[in-house]
Amino acid sequence: MRLYSTKKSAPVVSLQEAVTRGLAPDQGLYMPEHIPVLPESFFQEAPQMSFQEIACTVAGHLLGDEIPKQDLNQIV
Repeated sequence: MRLYSTKKSAPVVSLQEAVTRGLAPDQGLYMPEHIPVLPESFFQEAPQMSFQEIACTVAGHLLGDEIPKQDLNQIV
């Protein structure tokens, strides 16, 4: 996952660097270069899911393999 600064004058960084820094050097917020689209099935199943299941699913799609699924489940 690569993240850019909303002020667009700082270099693109990894998730680890963005989390460690907090704000970009140009004082912008970090945003992902790409936000994946959730599958239609997610929206059909979401009403029956717990808040934690929804959070894990959404975060998992956004983060990809940056955080292992088991660790992500524990964080959520």
